[in-house]
Amino acid sequence: MEERGGAIVDTCVLASKKLGALKALNVKPYVTPVVLLEYFNWALESRNLRLARGDVERAKGYERLIELLPLVLAELGMEVLEQRFTIAELREVANLILQRSVDPGDALNAVTAKKEKMGIVTLDEDWQRLSDYVTAVITL
Repeated sequence: MEERGGAIVDTCVLASKKLGALKALNVKPYVTPVVLLEYFNWALESRNLRLARGDVERAKGYERLIELLPLVLAELGMEVLEQRFTIAELREVANLILQRSVDPGDALNAVTAKKEKMGIVTLDEDWQRLSDYVTAVITL
């Protein structure tokens, strides 16, 4: 497969104040459905926690993050990278989860990065354990 020349942006970057740093990188940024699901779950859980505590204003802030995500992705030139897995690739994902104690989302993204010959943009040092699956670990 031909190398895309890009990198998957990890969920922790999307949820951080360092998101703007992607503009300075010389790499095409992608997100996966796994990253999007993790982001939406994080924002929704954060919103619901704030609502349960009676902090309506903070809850509205998380709602705004959910609403603005498509615009932010477009502004940063990000594309959604389709993920399709064969049974053999899912076995590889399961092995990463069980043998390397990797988060399931990271395992799915690692196998995708390996298949697409892509890097990862992250704030998470756990990706050093998966450096054999990505062309580069770009830490912001």
